[in-house]
Amino acid sequence: MKKKKEDRRVHRTQQLLRDALIELIIEKGYEEVTVQDIIDRANVGRSTFYSHFMDKQQLLLSGLKQLRESLAQHQQSGKATGAKGGGEERLLNFSLAMFQHAESNYRLYQAMVGKQSGAFVLRHMQRMIADLAREELEAIAQRASPKIPPNVIAQYAASSLMGLLIWWADQKMPRPAEEMNRMFRALTLPGINATFRNVTGSSLPSDDSTTR
Repeated sequence: MKKKKEDRRVHRTQQLLRDALIELIIEKGYEEVTVQDIIDRANVGRSTFYSHFMDKQQLLLSGLKQLRESLAQHQQSGKATGAKGGGEERLLNFSLAMFQHAESNYRLYQAMVGKQSGAFVLRHMQRMIADLAREELEAIAQRASPKIPPNVIAQYAASSLMGLLIWWADQKMPRPAEEMNRMFRALTLPGINATFRNVTGSSLPSDDSTTR
């Protein structure tokens, strides 16, 4: 019981620090934020901050780790429940969750777009998305015959998704997340599907083959 209370206390403190960092990024940009700013905003001691994180970059990356875990859960959930349609329908099925995250954190994305500090954050986000896509595509590549290496396809998918996210935030998100996701998938998935066509002409594995 004591350990659970300690774990909850650690989680609350870390989340408090992450929230403080996000508020400060919105106000002044990532590069201008100092550890002292974060400590003051979160109302914690300096020793408390350093007992959890080495610096503000590690704090930022811990927030992106949370996002990655959430996207990975959506990715696995689609495989476990058997999304409707063929393999293409289930490919990169974390994309909607990514657009919804941006929509619910509109001010943060707006603060990052077009700024040098934002470029640092967005670069790490693109790498995170590419890693998720690569893991999925490499698994498919074991059953299909891609014309292009999975890591290259993953970079293409990630850059496409981030490009749309940046444009969307820059335009003040005039369309809902669901519509942006539909357009992303309509533009991106047919090309990815085509790279997995093997010598027999078949494309991405069907739902049955992806869940085995």
